[in-house]
Amino acid sequence: MEFIIISVGNEILSGDINNTNATYMAKKLTKLGHRVRKIITVPDDVNVIAEEVRKASEEADFVLVTGGLGATHDDVTAEGIARAFGRELVVNKEVYEWLSKLSRNEEAVKKISSVPEGSEIIWNDVGAAPAFIVENVAVMPGVPAEMENTFGKILERFERASYYEDTVRVEGFEVKIVDKLNKVVEQFPDVQIGSYPKSGYVLVKFSGSDDRRVKEAIKKFEELVNAKR
Repeated sequence: MEFIIISVGNEILSGDINNTNATYMAKKLTKLGHRVRKIITVPDDVNVIAEEVRKASEEADFVLVTGGLGATHDDVTAEGIARAFGRELVVNKEVYEWLSKLSRNEEAVKKISSVPEGSEIIWNDVGAAPAFIVENVAVMPGVPAEMENTFGKILERFERASYYEDTVRVEGFEVKIVDKLNKVVEQFPDVQIGSYPKSGYVLVKFSGSDDRRVKEAIKKFEELVNAKR
């Protein structure tokens, strides 16, 4: 399956925090044999959220959104999702009743309980705001522990696909292997090949759904660069 990840938050765009949520989800999805088509970061802006979610919903099999589900003024993700699909933002009775037992702040409880009409609730075991799914979009809290908790439940819905990966280390600079690497890329279009320069060496990652083809690509590359593992 193809996924698009959308991270919501001015704090990410300003560089105040690292987008660890997107990295976490992308790694999990890739290891399960899925493809992350895009990772997008958007501000706490209802219209921008709505536009990007609407486009992503049409482009990918499934969209994963994190951030902006709290009780403060800049938590506007649920409103943005509702606008993306032309749905009303409504108070979910079960969430409202559960949160009312934890807090007497009526305004905060109502805000956190409000989701696009028809959403499926995914309960959050480590925080207040639940995740929810509407159409082919799952929306999760931005706090990493809460995202991981709800994402784990959502991930169970998707079948594991075949996936294999391995890396080759080549001493020296990337320019040393470019021509040879391009030959392998051309010969193995079904294998994902990435080159990652480090200090004094290059790591080349090979991955794909067919382990036989990935291993063949690695063997061919090692022969061309005389790499030893």
